[in-house]
Amino acid sequence: METLPIDLTQLVAAIMGTLLVLIPVLGLAIRFAAKPVVDALVASKGEGARPADLQALRMRVEALEHEVQDLTGGASLPALPQARTIPLRP
Repeated sequence: METLPIDLTQLVAAIMGTLLVLIPVLGLAIRFAAKPVVDALVASKGEGARPADLQALRMRVEALEHEVQDLTGGASLPALPQARTIPLRP
């Protein structure tokens, strides 16, 4: 079986050309994905958030908690079904 020689210059040029496009695209994707997380972390510290914003956030969380309680029927129903234990050997 005969193999052809690899032209190292063309290989490096192809890799660099691919990275020239790939790095900015990945950078933009990471920036847009991380921005909400960073904003939430900054807001959770409390220093960057105004008291009115924190109060509105508390009200939204309380409303969501009440909605979840209404959907699950209160504390009487467990959130997850109870798993039965199955013996390994009868």
